[in-house]
Amino acid sequence: MKNYRLFNFIAIALASILFTSCLKDNDDQRIPGALFTMVNGYSDANAVIYYADGGSLQNPYYPLEFKSYTQVGLFTGARNIEISAEYNKALVDSTITIKDSTIYTSFVFGTKSKPVQVVTTDRINKDIKNTESGLRFFNLAEGTDQVSLKIGDQSIPTEWTNRTLETQNSASAHQGFIPQKSGTYTVTVQDKSGKTIATRSEIKLAEGYYYSVILIGKANDDKTPLYIGLVAQAAN
Repeated sequence: MKNYRLFNFIAIALASILFTSCLKDNDDQRIPGALFTMVNGYSDANAVIYYADGGSLQNPYYPLEFKSYTQVGLFTGARNIEISAEYNKALVDSTITIKDSTIYTSFVFGTKSKPVQVVTTDRINKDIKNTESGLRFFNLAEGTDQVSLKIGDQSIPTEWTNRTLETQNSASAHQGFIPQKSGTYTVTVQDKSGKTIATRSEIKLAEGYYYSVILIGKANDDKTPLYIGLVAQAAN
């Protein structure tokens, strides 16, 4: 997955820059806003474009490619978020209430017949030490059932076991980050029988970073096989 790595403090500093503006002469005031991370796990198109209230959040000539992610600032309030594939084919269209000083992540996945978007609210877990990483896991892959994430030879936390294809409810239930020992690992995803269905080696989990590990693609598909993506998150 194309990795636009962002430290927590860089993202928060960016938010301050993005949402500070001179509203009146000689009167600097902060404009309420949030950070919005967009993750493309939609395998039935080469790329997608996000829109907020009709305005593109990417340059239309440089859409968000499959397996990639990026981050923008959004003003607060009820925002209509639409995601389109190539040739302006609308996939999903929803209204999201954006709150001030909050970080959100949108994951788009699914198929042409059933595209899906889930949105998480991203927060710091104070139980995660500075020497640790924060992790969470989402199953966004078609044709999978009850998958589990394994980091190296460590035991699998309950939160990462028997995960079916995500819905908004399940994504919200698992949006919290849990502590993970930092380091470089081989990461695997197993099916309900314990068989490894996807592997990615040399994944580095840096101290103080927050990550989403995502399973995307399609089971038993040569064009878009199962893939383990790593999203470096910012948390408020």
